[in-house]
Amino acid sequence: MTIDPHPPANLDKLPPLNALRSFQAVARRGSFAGAAADLHVTHWAVGKQIKLLEDWFGVPLFERRARGAVLTDDGAVLLNDVSIAFERLASGTARLRQEPVARRVAGIVRVNVLASFALSWLLPRLADFETLHSEIEVRVSTTSRKLRYIADAFDVGVRSGHEEGVGLVSRAFLADVRLPACSPALLRQHPVQSAADLRHHTLLHSASTRTAWSQWLRKACVHDLRPARHVELDHAYLQQAAAVEGLGVTLASLPLIARDLAAGRLVCPIKEPAWRAPDYTLVINPDRQSNDAVVAFARWITARATADHGPFVPV
Repeated sequence: MTIDPHPPANLDKLPPLNALRSFQAVARRGSFAGAAADLHVTHWAVGKQIKLLEDWFGVPLFERRARGAVLTDDGAVLLNDVSIAFERLASGTARLRQEPVARRVAGIVRVNVLASFALSWLLPRLADFETLHSEIEVRVSTTSRKLRYIADAFDVGVRSGHEEGVGLVSRAFLADVRLPACSPALLRQHPVQSAADLRHHTLLHSASTRTAWSQWLRKACVHDLRPARHVELDHAYLQQAAAVEGLGVTLASLPLIARDLAAGRLVCPIKEPAWRAPDYTLVINPDRQSNDAVVAFARWITARATADHGPFVPV
């Protein structure tokens, strides 16, 4: 095998990659401070990286506001390209590191998750796992029941918050940060610059998130806000779909709407306060925790969460 010691000329045209990582973190969190916490660096260091990137492109990528940072139009275009590039890079490196394991491991993994997590997060990424581990069959089921009641029916589970039970192995792996989100078209009709502006909008709820808005509004110091309407749907994924269709504003889990944000189907008009809901937790059936296929899936889903949303930071 011959390796060319001279890099392709177009590599010289790449922007500083570490700055791109900071850029993606600020865009994801909507603030320099939040990005600094995710990256385990100082607020000043993140600001320096963003300034470096803006100087490199010659255009502003964020609007600096008192309560955070909002992407400019140029920044939104760049975020879409950067997210796609990082996703491909994460996928490729994971494949290279795990290929020897993937060839050896075979079996069945029964994964039980919340319906909203399955539709918005797991299923869009599952092809990546199947590429890495083609001999492992993943069987996905959905329910919101406590996993200790269905111990014989799952190997790996994903729940919101810590799951307790005899022998259950449970660990948080993905932070659930929530912000108001709506379609760009709805925002053009009634702009939202502060939490108080939500009085002009319909607030979307679901059966499993009835108290979420009231908790967020208290945190935003507008607990007495009266919106134009309240609309409740059966499931959180219907709540998210209704927001995409412009039916109202949802209090969205940022990991679950990441693809909608990147595609421009949803926007988060205000970045603070970001409400930290119970983290998404990975639960392993104690009878299956040493199974190679189960271990491979648990490692993959944890690595994928880190690649897509940054390192998990407990609170």
